[in-house]
Amino acid sequence: MCSKLQALSSRIKQASSNGKWREVLCCYSEIQTSGTQLSDPFLFPIVFKACAKLSWLSQGRCIHASLYKRGFESFVSVGNSIADLYMKCGDLCSATRSFDSMTWRDSVSWNVVVFGFLDHGFEEEGLRWFSKSRVWGFEPNVSTLVLVIHALRCLRFHVDGKKMHSYVIRTGFCGVSSVQNSILSLYAECDLMSARKLFDEMSERDVISWSVVIKSYAQSQEPVRGLKLLKEMVREGKTEPDSVTVTNVLKGCAVLEDVDVGRSVHGFSIRKGFVLGDVFVRNSLIDMYSKGFDVDSAFRVFDETTCRNIVSWNSILAGFVHNQRYEEAVKMFGLMSKDAVEADDVTLVSLLQVCKFFEQPLPCKSVHCVMIRHGYESNEVALSSLIDAYTSCSLVDDARTVFESMTYKDVVSCSTMISGLARSGRPDEAISIFCQMKDKPNAITLVNLLDACSVSADLRKSKWAHGIAIRRGLATADISVDTSIVDAYAKCGAIEMARRAFDLVPSRNVVSWTGMISAYAINGLPERALASFEEMKREGYTPNAVTYLAILSACNHGGLIKQGLMIFKSMVEDHNKKPSLQHYSCLVDMLSRAGEIDTAMELIKNLPEDMKPGVSTWGSILSGCRNRLKSRIVTTEAISEVLELEPLCSSGYLLASSVFAAEKSWEDVASMRRLVKEKKVRVVAGYSTVLEGTMSRRFLAGEKLNQSDCELNNVVQSLRRCLTLENTMEWI
Repeated sequence: MCSKLQALSSRIKQASSNGKWREVLCCYSEIQTSGTQLSDPFLFPIVFKACAKLSWLSQGRCIHASLYKRGFESFVSVGNSIADLYMKCGDLCSATRSFDSMTWRDSVSWNVVVFGFLDHGFEEEGLRWFSKSRVWGFEPNVSTLVLVIHALRCLRFHVDGKKMHSYVIRTGFCGVSSVQNSILSLYAECDLMSARKLFDEMSERDVISWSVVIKSYAQSQEPVRGLKLLKEMVREGKTEPDSVTVTNVLKGCAVLEDVDVGRSVHGFSIRKGFVLGDVFVRNSLIDMYSKGFDVDSAFRVFDETTCRNIVSWNSILAGFVHNQRYEEAVKMFGLMSKDAVEADDVTLVSLLQVCKFFEQPLPCKSVHCVMIRHGYESNEVALSSLIDAYTSCSLVDDARTVFESMTYKDVVSCSTMISGLARSGRPDEAISIFCQMKDKPNAITLVNLLDACSVSADLRKSKWAHGIAIRRGLATADISVDTSIVDAYAKCGAIEMARRAFDLVPSRNVVSWTGMISAYAINGLPERALASFEEMKREGYTPNAVTYLAILSACNHGGLIKQGLMIFKSMVEDHNKKPSLQHYSCLVDMLSRAGEIDTAMELIKNLPEDMKPGVSTWGSILSGCRNRLKSRIVTTEAISEVLELEPLCSSGYLLASSVFAAEKSWEDVASMRRLVKEKKVRVVAGYSTVLEGTMSRRFLAGEKLNQSDCELNNVVQSLRRCLTLENTMEWI
């Protein structure tokens, strides 16, 4: 019997050395069934290790119970293996109980517990146990130390990370490459200078060391320095860069939209052979070219990729969306379906951006159905994109339903809902969403709130939003918030308050100056808009395309034709800016308002070949024809173009009808009305909104009020009070 026990014990040791864990447990079971008992305590750690490797927790519990009765648990090696079994199988409570019941503990005991907590993602608990082990004077092993440093990095305990670096130096672990790389990764996230200093002091640098520092430069928006380091790595010749190193540089180029540096890295990748078989490098190249606005190069990389995955498809799809080539994005999705690649949440977000651009409600709802079928209803990013798409497609109530169904409404979803409601002319609901927010608002939230206040044209609400921005420390700290404050005051008619808010902006830029010029323009102060435009140029800011559009709009509505033409000429000749269709449309409208219909028509005929006049351009001609009777040929051409471009929009028919009425051509007026009925065009009437107290009253053109004379009289009296208050304010 004794010889059989020895033979089985030898088999257990042999199976353990060969990694045959099932055989280990089979031999142990055979010993148990034979009626004999293992007397060698050093075999039990092997048995428990086999249970841990196979994740057989219940068998391990049974063996633990049998050992507890026989007193073998008092051996340190056995106690360590029991705690390790429970840790590896995820039973952390049993592991800590086993640790606490141990009579004697060594460094292995502490390492098992610390490593177990950290390995299961309980960073704070693992660090607490590590501190306890240091108090008792036990030293960590390399694996535990690497996990401790990783935990400090995850929790962003950067000060403790520096203390750990000192400990590593004192204990002599600084010569271990894995520990050095862990410290390097920690510094790379919080202190790039210290990371570079440590990197330069390292005697042995492997590919991980190089990749960590290159990645830190990429994330710090210094991809050129990352590229220089890559060149230094190649020149040194001791360590060959791998695909991870190249991917890190490409990510930096994508962040900075730096295609030139990205092309250099692409060429290097081809020479090293990374592009041929590494899908991660190819996906990074697609992303880099897409974000650098060279989507054609991105597509060439994608087209040459034979080992495509879902990330490849998502990258090129997002690339077309990012470059506003939405029709090609739709075609790519069609190809994706043909290749039987199943869309994920990232794909759906890109498709929602396409639906938002085309403003097509049906495809938007189709994407929503796919989201429900694939269980993406809890994906906050996808739901926020869906809300944004619904509001853009005029499905505000559907967007609200999605928003209300969300279990947790984060700052992104709330900001998106506020923006959508503001765009849809429902500012009171947008402000109500803001008041119900649980998370702290960020700059984007405040910008959307201020947009809602500007839509409501309520000065008190704009002041309230301004106050929130000040309390949150975002006023005068974020340029987008500052510009929105100016815009909100301007749209409430409080131009002097808008100017005071603008003067408080510490670091103005072109956007803030453009906002101020627009503020003067919409309040009918073209002279002050021109003065601000000149002041902006004197302070050294170069106007961009939006600035020119704002100042041209000011000249247009102020009737400053000569100044407007001079500014347009300066834009093209002095600043070498290429006018867009909006600039030309503004110029056509300005000439049409001044009665220069022939000049405006000549401008339309001489537009660049890549531009086609839109409905607003022809509408300006038509409005000019109504105000100043012109030849029937011009009028007919303008009406034809407007109705062809927007056949289902009522404004074109109404404008054409008013032109014919001005000419006293009643037969043509009747013809326009027949067309509206035949094509079933929905006529949208204009309205005026008057704020009385906290209530806003809407007066719709042509509306028949089904109210008693008393109620109607109250409405008229309310309107008179509002007008009296407005006139009084002008004298103050």
